[in-house]
Amino acid sequence: MADFQESDTVRVETFSDGVFAIDITLLTFQLKAPSLKAATSTHSLALALFHQWPNYIAYFISFTTIFIIWLNHHRMYNVIRRSDVRFMFYNGLLLLLVSLVPFTTSLLADYINTPAYQLSSALYMLLFAGISWTLFSMWNYATDNYRLLKRPAAQVRIRSIYTSLLISTITYAAAAGLSFLLPFLSILVGLIMVVYLSRLIYHREKVV
Repeated sequence: MADFQESDTVRVETFSDGVFAIDITLLTFQLKAPSLKAATSTHSLALALFHQWPNYIAYFISFTTIFIIWLNHHRMYNVIRRSDVRFMFYNGLLLLLVSLVPFTTSLLADYINTPAYQLSSALYMLLFAGISWTLFSMWNYATDNYRLLKRPAAQVRIRSIYTSLLISTITYAAAAGLSFLLPFLSILVGLIMVVYLSRLIYHREKVV
């Protein structure tokens, strides 16, 4: 029988929260003040700030997406009672992928105005597809035969969350493919997915 440890859920979630916080902090490094040589007056400073719009877009999408991932991670752990080794490895994979978001954000911001934008956008969306798939795998494993859920597990919206995370994985993967045809449309899909994932409810009686 698997070795379940209820106390580890608190430790894992606390550690995960720290990783999410660090990743969001790293995103702020994408926002840099224009150099003094590029901004010698109010007008030139305004122009220099405007020319940095790719950084603002990439930062906003990445920040909101990481926040929504953290929110779903938090809601998931609020209906999970215990953990085992396999579940913690899934959680570790999630943190590994989330830690790559600042890197793909930098790629997107730097290449959004170049011919390489298609690839940078595809990698960006593909990473989110991987993150969504990992959340899906965590949920599928935890809810299989109510393996890791709190009781009464019947109040947990198992099937709807399963379907929603699967849809998000497929949508992000499709957006990655769409990047080679309509890269800006794929970014719009990413923003829509932020709204979609923010509305997931894991419990029938309350939002957790």
